[in-house]
Amino acid sequence: MSGRGYGRGRGGRRQGIGGPSECVCPNCGTRVPHVRGVPCVETKCPKCGANMLPAR
Repeated sequence: MSGRGYGRGRGGRRQGIGGPSECVCPNCGTRVPHVRGVPCVETKCPKCGANMLPAR
């Protein structure tokens, strides 16, 4: 074993890293589920048409 503390089978990846679970409109506050593979900024708000942002 290398002794680097990554554990078995984890490959050194950090847990919890990933995209947002939903996108939010900066204009009207509408929230929609995030579509995997499509950035939130490429998603239009269904109510006002603004570009969405990742929810924090």
